[in-house]
Amino acid sequence: MVPDDVAAFGDRVVDVLRSVLDDELVGAWFVGSIALGGYVPGESDIDIKGVCERRVPDDARHVVAAAIVGITAECPTRGLEFTLYRREIAASQPSDAAFEVNANGGPRMDTVVRVTPEGQPGFWYAIDRAIAHRHGVTIAGPPAASIFADASRMQLLAAMRDSMQWHRAHERATLYSVLNAARAWRFAEDDVLGSKLEGATWARGRWHDPALIDAAVDLRHGRPASLDEGDVDALLDHVEGVLTNQSA
Repeated sequence: MVPDDVAAFGDRVVDVLRSVLDDELVGAWFVGSIALGGYVPGESDIDIKGVCERRVPDDARHVVAAAIVGITAECPTRGLEFTLYRREIAASQPSDAAFEVNANGGPRMDTVVRVTPEGQPGFWYAIDRAIAHRHGVTIAGPPAASIFADASRMQLLAAMRDSMQWHRAHERATLYSVLNAARAWRFAEDDVLGSKLEGATWARGRWHDPALIDAAVDLRHGRPASLDEGDVDALLDHVEGVLTNQSA
């Protein structure tokens, strides 16, 4: 069930997209925690994927991005993560970024605008597009599964393995490192692509240090907690090993 304020903001995003894309807009869908049932009011991001019919010209990409950024202050939670794909990319098996526009921002999120996928790690986008196919919640347009292609298990294992390496290099001791590791571990073992919080519940009974999982969950809910870098690295190493073994 999508909270009323989130649903209203999703409609606002669609209105803005229609104002700049007109009949080129195919639709828009909630993914992330809203689609997977792990949304924490005030703490989670709102993840929305949009699809347009054709490639957006370079100058128009800036217009789309500016229009989206212009409403991020209205986001009812931490912020908006928005990505626009063209239909042929959404319909292909996800393996890289290949977006038209990526625009993020909000009350507690830095504004970031990308109008080219160049240099962006493809694994995040591959995972998100698989989530869109399997769990996307329609804001406007047809069912997400009819627009987004699914990823194979092997593709997702590889993407998640890359994400573990990225966390170790770029984020280290953060709640996102722990919760993404928990979700990836659950996927590797049980073939379930669920929410980060569901992954944490699953991993808590399997990891030798449940306090690490508890701390990440507390941080996700806005409660005070701390994470030890060495403990997080140990979890990332373990999950990367599981993902590698499952890929063999």
